[in-house]
Amino acid sequence: MSRDVILITGGTGFAGSHLVEVLLASGETQIHVTCQSGRGGFVSQLLPADQIHELDLINFETTANLIKRLQPNQIYHLAATAAVGSSFNQTRKILENHLELQLSLLEAVRQFAPKSRILAIGSALEYDTTPTSPHLVIDETHPLGPVSPYAVSKAIQSLLATSYVKTHRLDVVLARPFNHIGERQGLGFVVSDFAAQIVKIERGLQTEIRVGNLLAERDFTDVKDMVGAYQLLMHRGITGEVYNLGSGRAHSVQNILNWLKASALAPVVVVPDPLKFRPLDINSIIADNDKVCALGWQPTEDIKPTVERILAWWRTQKI
Repeated sequence: MSRDVILITGGTGFAGSHLVEVLLASGETQIHVTCQSGRGGFVSQLLPADQIHELDLINFETTANLIKRLQPNQIYHLAATAAVGSSFNQTRKILENHLELQLSLLEAVRQFAPKSRILAIGSALEYDTTPTSPHLVIDETHPLGPVSPYAVSKAIQSLLATSYVKTHRLDVVLARPFNHIGERQGLGFVVSDFAAQIVKIERGLQTEIRVGNLLAERDFTDVKDMVGAYQLLMHRGITGEVYNLGSGRAHSVQNILNWLKASALAPVVVVPDPLKFRPLDINSIIADNDKVCALGWQPTEDIKPTVERILAWWRTQKI
């Protein structure tokens, strides 16, 4: 067990809550998380109240005060507005929020805790995914070319973090996770959306499931494997380097839906919904994960049982 003080921004969210579990299981105790509006959620069951900090990270003064007080050794920077589809309708908000959030944290660390190590979480959507090859396998040298406003904002965050490494010598490692799924992921993501709709059908609340592009292929990773990679990069990642995080395998959205339908407790009627199709969608995207695997990471969770666990979790929820 280390004596490190660990800060997880956005630590009460989907991936953050799983990261807290992994860190606790490895013996860490000085784990602090940030949240907005007192939404401690599941993490409230894991950490004492004085380690859950309600604040707006965009506000530099409050962020700086937290950094000064905690003097964290490790900062997992997960906080973000995860809204790819809706970002087309709130472009200015997404761009401004993510830029200000990144700048606020980096500047607070530069001024008040310059020896902290930061793992900055970006997105695979930062890459140029316009090529039309059937299976686009992306490594860290692939050019950037974000499509959605959300992806543009994440690319800006990565570039800003790299700037602080070069100009201020901050200790920042950059991760670009591909799709990760699991229990506690909210609506707005394909597997959770499917599972929640199936549970509504099972409860007699609706009669059909509305879907978008089922032909898309995605590199899905269990969130438990993903946060394990976060922990590994915190300890073994090289400052200023970017690491792709993904399974290296593609699964079609159609296959995901088929697995869920097979586990459903009621007949499922599938109906295409034009509103669920994005203005410019990506056919297939797969992670080249050689770089992170060279550090000792290997995904271990089979994705089909993960999908079944997600459905089981939604059956415990009020929706």
